[in-house]
Amino acid sequence: MITEGTLYRPPLEAKTFLLQVTAGCTHNACQFCNMYREKSFHMIDEDILRSNLQEEKRICDIYERPHRRAFLMDGDVFSLSAANLEKKIKLIRQYMPEIEVFSMYAAVRSVKSKSDEDLAKLKDLGINDLYIGYETGLDDVLAFMNKGTTLQDSIEQAERLNSAGINHRALMILGLGGTGRGEESGYAAAELINRIKPKVTRLATLTVFPGSDLEKNVRSGDFVEAGEKEILTEEKTILENINIPEMYFWASHVLNSTPVAGYVGKDRKWMLNRLNSSLEEMDEEKFAKTFKRKHL
Repeated sequence: MITEGTLYRPPLEAKTFLLQVTAGCTHNACQFCNMYREKSFHMIDEDILRSNLQEEKRICDIYERPHRRAFLMDGDVFSLSAANLEKKIKLIRQYMPEIEVFSMYAAVRSVKSKSDEDLAKLKDLGINDLYIGYETGLDDVLAFMNKGTTLQDSIEQAERLNSAGINHRALMILGLGGTGRGEESGYAAAELINRIKPKVTRLATLTVFPGSDLEKNVRSGDFVEAGEKEILTEEKTILENINIPEMYFWASHVLNSTPVAGYVGKDRKWMLNRLNSSLEEMDEEKFAKTFKRKHL
Protein backbone atom coordinates (compact mmCIF):
# COMPACT_ATOMS: atom_id res chain seq x y z
CA MET A 1 0.00 0.00 0.00
CA ILE A 2 1.03 3.57 -0.63
CA THR A 3 0.86 5.57 2.61
CA GLU A 4 2.07 8.94 3.82
CA GLY A 5 3.98 9.52 7.05
CA THR A 6 3.62 7.66 10.33
CA LEU A 7 0.17 6.10 10.71
CA TYR A 8 -1.67 5.65 14.01
CA ARG A 9 -4.64 3.43 14.82
CA PRO A 10 -6.34 2.52 18.11
CA PRO A 11 -5.08 -0.68 19.75
CA LEU A 12 -8.61 -2.11 19.56
CA GLU A 13 -8.46 -1.88 15.75
CA ALA A 14 -5.39 -4.13 15.46
CA LYS A 15 -7.20 -6.63 13.22
CA THR A 16 -9.22 -4.09 11.22
CA PHE A 17 -8.61 -3.12 7.60
CA LEU A 18 -6.75 0.20 7.69
CA LEU A 19 -7.07 2.75 4.90
CA GLN A 20 -5.47 6.19 4.82
CA VAL A 21 -8.01 8.70 3.50
CA THR A 22 -6.46 11.91 4.85
CA ALA A 23 -3.07 12.95 6.17
CA GLY A 24 -2.56 14.96 9.34
CA CYS A 25 -4.90 16.81 11.69
CA THR A 26 -6.87 20.00 11.09
CA HIS A 27 -6.19 21.28 14.63
CA ASN A 28 -2.68 19.93 15.23
CA ALA A 29 -2.17 22.22 18.24
CA CYS A 30 -2.88 20.15 21.37
CA GLN A 31 0.00 20.65 23.80
CA PHE A 32 0.39 16.96 24.60
CA CYS A 33 0.36 15.63 21.01
CA ASN A 34 3.13 15.49 18.43
CA MET A 35 1.65 12.76 16.23
CA TYR A 36 1.00 14.86 13.14
CA ARG A 37 3.49 17.69 13.50
CA GLU A 38 5.33 16.72 10.32
CA LYS A 39 2.17 16.87 8.16
CA SER A 40 -0.25 19.54 7.02
CA PHE A 41 -3.82 18.33 6.71
CA HIS A 42 -4.92 17.19 3.25
CA MET A 43 -6.87 14.45 1.52
CA ILE A 44 -5.09 11.49 -0.04
CA ASP A 45 -5.24 11.57 -3.84
CA GLU A 46 -8.12 9.51 -5.22
CA ASP A 47 -5.82 7.61 -7.59
CA ILE A 48 -3.80 6.43 -4.59
CA LEU A 49 -6.99 5.43 -2.77
CA ARG A 50 -8.12 3.39 -5.76
CA SER A 51 -4.75 1.73 -6.09
CA ASN A 52 -4.71 0.77 -2.40
CA LEU A 53 -8.26 -0.54 -2.58
CA GLN A 54 -7.49 -2.60 -5.67
CA GLU A 55 -4.48 -4.14 -3.95
CA GLU A 56 -6.43 -4.99 -0.80
CA LYS A 57 -9.35 -6.38 -2.83
CA ARG A 58 -6.95 -8.70 -4.65
CA ILE A 59 -5.61 -10.02 -1.33
CA CYS A 60 -9.13 -10.49 0.08
CA ASP A 61 -10.14 -12.46 -3.01
CA ILE A 62 -7.07 -14.70 -2.82
CA TYR A 63 -7.75 -15.65 0.82
CA GLU A 64 -11.54 -15.46 0.50
CA ARG A 65 -11.72 -13.20 3.56
CA PRO A 66 -13.75 -10.07 2.84
CA HIS A 67 -13.49 -7.18 5.27
CA ARG A 68 -16.53 -6.37 7.42
CA ARG A 69 -14.95 -3.38 9.12
CA ALA A 70 -12.59 -0.56 8.09
CA PHE A 71 -10.70 2.03 10.10
CA LEU A 72 -10.11 5.21 8.12
CA MET A 73 -6.94 7.17 8.87
CA ASP A 74 -5.26 9.70 9.62
CA GLY A 75 -6.24 11.57 12.72
CA ASP A 76 -9.06 13.73 11.45
CA VAL A 77 -11.04 11.99 8.69
CA PHE A 78 -14.37 12.95 10.27
CA SER A 79 -13.50 16.62 9.72
CA LEU A 80 -14.33 16.12 6.04
CA SER A 81 -17.74 17.39 5.01
CA ALA A 82 -20.63 14.92 5.06
CA ALA A 83 -20.72 15.03 1.25
CA ASN A 84 -17.02 14.26 1.04
CA LEU A 85 -17.31 11.42 3.54
CA GLU A 86 -20.18 9.98 1.54
CA LYS A 87 -18.04 10.11 -1.59
CA LYS A 88 -15.19 8.27 0.16
CA ILE A 89 -17.51 5.57 1.53
CA LYS A 90 -19.06 4.96 -1.88
CA LEU A 91 -15.62 4.68 -3.46
CA ILE A 92 -14.53 2.11 -0.86
CA ARG A 93 -17.72 0.11 -1.36
CA GLN A 94 -17.02 -0.14 -5.09
CA TYR A 95 -14.22 -2.52 -4.12
CA MET A 96 -15.42 -3.81 -0.75
CA PRO A 97 -19.21 -3.88 -0.59
CA GLU A 98 -19.10 -6.28 2.38
CA ILE A 99 -17.86 -3.62 4.80
CA GLU A 100 -20.54 -2.93 7.40
CA VAL A 101 -18.79 -0.46 9.74
CA PHE A 102 -16.47 2.44 8.99
CA SER A 103 -14.64 3.62 12.09
CA MET A 104 -12.22 6.54 12.47
CA TYR A 105 -10.79 9.11 14.83
CA ALA A 106 -13.01 12.16 15.25
CA ALA A 107 -12.91 15.40 17.21
CA VAL A 108 -15.65 17.19 19.10
CA ARG A 109 -15.26 20.12 16.68
CA SER A 110 -15.75 17.85 13.65
CA VAL A 111 -19.00 16.50 15.10
CA LYS A 112 -20.10 20.07 15.78
CA SER A 113 -19.57 20.95 12.11
CA LYS A 114 -22.18 18.37 11.02
CA SER A 115 -25.94 18.97 11.03
CA ASP A 116 -28.31 16.43 12.58
CA GLU A 117 -29.27 15.45 9.03
CA ASP A 118 -25.60 14.91 8.19
CA LEU A 119 -25.13 12.63 11.20
CA ALA A 120 -28.20 10.57 10.30
CA LYS A 121 -26.93 10.12 6.74
CA LEU A 122 -23.44 9.16 7.89
CA LYS A 123 -24.91 6.59 10.27
CA ASP A 124 -26.90 5.09 7.37
CA LEU A 125 -23.69 4.90 5.32
CA GLY A 126 -22.12 2.72 8.01
CA ILE A 127 -20.01 5.28 9.89
CA ASN A 128 -19.94 4.19 13.52
CA ASP A 129 -17.64 3.65 16.51
CA LEU A 130 -15.98 7.07 16.34
CA TYR A 131 -12.88 7.44 18.53
CA ILE A 132 -13.14 10.87 20.15
CA GLY A 133 -10.49 12.54 22.28
CA TYR A 134 -12.53 14.02 25.12
CA GLU A 135 -9.31 13.76 27.18
CA THR A 136 -10.57 15.18 30.52
CA GLY A 137 -13.63 16.37 32.43
CA LEU A 138 -11.93 19.61 33.52
CA ASP A 139 -12.51 22.76 31.48
CA ASP A 140 -9.38 24.58 32.59
CA VAL A 141 -7.24 21.59 31.60
CA LEU A 142 -8.82 21.52 28.13
CA ALA A 143 -7.97 25.21 27.79
CA PHE A 144 -4.40 24.83 29.07
CA MET A 145 -3.76 21.92 26.72
CA ASN A 146 -5.13 23.97 23.80
CA LYS A 147 -7.71 21.34 22.91
CA GLY A 148 -9.87 23.92 21.15
CA THR A 149 -13.15 22.75 22.70
CA THR A 150 -14.92 23.03 26.04
CA LEU A 151 -16.48 20.51 28.38
CA GLN A 152 -19.93 21.72 27.32
CA ASP A 153 -18.99 21.14 23.69
CA SER A 154 -18.05 17.55 24.56
CA ILE A 155 -21.38 16.91 26.27
CA GLU A 156 -23.51 18.52 23.58
CA GLN A 157 -21.83 16.77 20.66
CA ALA A 158 -21.81 13.38 22.38
CA GLU A 159 -25.54 13.74 22.99
CA ARG A 160 -26.03 14.52 19.29
CA LEU A 161 -24.13 11.38 18.33
CA ASN A 162 -26.23 9.32 20.74
CA SER A 163 -29.40 10.76 19.24
CA ALA A 164 -28.16 9.82 15.76
CA GLY A 165 -27.36 6.29 16.94
CA ILE A 166 -23.62 6.67 16.25
CA ASN A 167 -21.47 4.83 18.78
CA HIS A 168 -18.51 6.77 20.10
CA ARG A 169 -15.49 5.64 22.10
CA ALA A 170 -14.19 8.09 24.67
CA LEU A 171 -10.44 8.63 24.73
CA MET A 172 -9.30 9.97 28.12
CA ILE A 173 -5.79 10.82 29.34
CA LEU A 174 -4.74 10.00 32.89
CA GLY A 175 -2.50 12.62 34.49
CA LEU A 176 -3.50 15.41 32.10
CA GLY A 177 -4.29 17.73 35.02
CA GLY A 178 -0.77 17.46 36.41
CA THR A 179 0.32 16.91 39.98
CA GLY A 180 -2.17 17.40 42.79
CA ARG A 181 -5.30 16.96 40.66
CA GLY A 182 -5.58 13.20 40.29
CA GLU A 183 -8.66 12.56 42.42
CA GLU A 184 -10.36 15.73 41.16
CA SER A 185 -9.65 14.67 37.57
CA GLY A 186 -11.00 11.19 38.28
CA TYR A 187 -14.33 12.43 39.60
CA ALA A 188 -14.67 14.91 36.72
CA ALA A 189 -13.87 12.24 34.12
CA ALA A 190 -16.41 9.82 35.60
CA GLU A 191 -19.07 12.53 35.62
CA LEU A 192 -18.36 13.31 31.96
CA ILE A 193 -18.41 9.64 30.96
CA ASN A 194 -21.74 9.11 32.74
CA ARG A 195 -23.22 12.03 30.79
CA ILE A 196 -21.89 11.24 27.32
CA LYS A 197 -22.45 7.45 27.55
CA PRO A 198 -19.74 6.10 25.24
CA LYS A 199 -19.75 2.49 24.11
CA VAL A 200 -16.12 2.16 25.19
CA THR A 201 -13.84 4.31 27.36
CA ARG A 202 -10.13 4.05 26.66
CA LEU A 203 -7.65 5.37 29.19
CA ALA A 204 -4.03 6.14 28.32
CA THR A 205 -1.47 7.75 30.61
CA LEU A 206 -0.05 11.16 29.74
CA THR A 207 3.38 11.06 28.15
CA VAL A 208 5.47 14.18 27.61
CA PHE A 209 6.61 13.46 24.08
CA PRO A 210 9.87 14.98 22.85
CA GLY A 211 9.21 18.05 20.72
CA SER A 212 5.68 18.60 22.04
CA ASP A 213 4.55 21.96 23.38
CA LEU A 214 3.94 20.26 26.73
CA GLU A 215 7.62 19.36 26.97
CA LYS A 216 8.45 23.08 26.94
CA ASN A 217 5.98 23.73 29.77
CA VAL A 218 7.48 20.91 31.83
CA ARG A 219 10.95 22.36 31.40
CA SER A 220 9.75 25.84 32.38
CA GLY A 221 7.90 24.49 35.43
CA ASP A 222 4.49 25.60 34.16
CA PHE A 223 3.36 21.96 34.19
CA VAL A 224 4.41 19.36 36.76
CA GLU A 225 3.66 15.73 35.97
CA ALA A 226 1.64 13.62 38.40
CA GLY A 227 3.33 10.71 40.14
CA GLU A 228 2.34 7.14 39.38
CA LYS A 229 0.35 6.66 42.59
CA GLU A 230 -1.69 9.73 41.79
CA ILE A 231 -2.30 8.48 38.24
CA LEU A 232 -3.47 5.09 39.57
CA THR A 233 -5.71 6.88 42.09
CA GLU A 234 -7.25 8.90 39.25
CA GLU A 235 -7.90 5.72 37.27
CA LYS A 236 -9.39 3.98 40.31
CA THR A 237 -11.66 6.98 40.99
CA ILE A 238 -12.95 6.92 37.42
CA LEU A 239 -13.71 3.21 37.55
CA GLU A 240 -15.41 3.44 40.95
CA ASN A 241 -17.76 6.20 39.83
CA ILE A 242 -18.87 5.12 36.35
CA ASN A 243 -22.50 3.98 36.37
CA ILE A 244 -22.77 2.43 32.88
CA PRO A 245 -22.63 -1.36 33.49
CA GLU A 246 -22.59 -2.28 29.78
CA MET A 247 -19.67 0.03 28.92
CA TYR A 248 -16.31 -1.54 28.06
CA PHE A 249 -13.48 -0.05 30.13
CA TRP A 250 -10.16 -0.43 28.34
CA ALA A 251 -7.01 0.69 30.15
CA SER A 252 -4.46 -1.69 28.67
CA HIS A 253 -2.55 0.89 26.67
CA VAL A 254 1.22 0.45 26.40
CA LEU A 255 1.56 3.73 28.33
CA ASN A 256 -0.36 2.39 31.36
CA SER A 257 1.58 0.77 34.20
CA THR A 258 -1.28 -1.51 35.30
CA PRO A 259 -3.26 -2.89 32.35
CA VAL A 260 -6.92 -3.66 33.02
CA ALA A 261 -9.84 -4.16 30.66
CA GLY A 262 -13.40 -5.37 31.05
CA TYR A 263 -17.05 -4.45 31.30
CA VAL A 264 -17.92 -2.09 34.11
CA GLY A 265 -20.82 -4.19 35.34
CA LYS A 266 -19.27 -7.63 35.57
CA ASP A 267 -15.55 -6.89 35.72
CA ARG A 268 -15.27 -3.79 37.91
CA LYS A 269 -14.43 -5.69 41.10
CA TRP A 270 -11.38 -7.53 39.77
CA MET A 271 -10.14 -4.43 37.93
CA LEU A 272 -10.32 -2.38 41.13
CA ASN A 273 -8.56 -5.15 43.04
CA ARG A 274 -5.71 -5.04 40.56
CA LEU A 275 -5.44 -1.25 40.75
CA ASN A 276 -5.49 -1.39 44.56
CA SER A 277 -2.72 -4.00 44.55
CA SER A 278 -0.60 -1.78 42.29
CA LEU A 279 -1.18 1.19 44.57
CA GLU A 280 -0.13 -0.79 47.64
CA GLU A 281 3.01 -2.15 45.98
CA MET A 282 4.05 0.98 44.08
CA ASP A 283 7.55 2.22 44.78
CA GLU A 284 7.64 5.41 42.72
CA GLU A 285 11.42 5.73 42.79
CA LYS A 286 11.95 2.22 41.45
CA PHE A 287 9.09 2.63 38.99
CA ALA A 288 10.64 5.76 37.49
CA LYS A 289 13.85 3.83 36.81
CA THR A 290 12.21 0.84 35.14
CA PHE A 291 9.11 2.11 33.31
CA LYS A 292 9.83 4.70 30.63
CA ARG A 293 7.22 6.60 28.62
CA LYS A 294 8.84 8.22 25.61
CA HIS A 295 6.79 7.25 22.57
CA LEU A 296 3.71 5.30 21.51
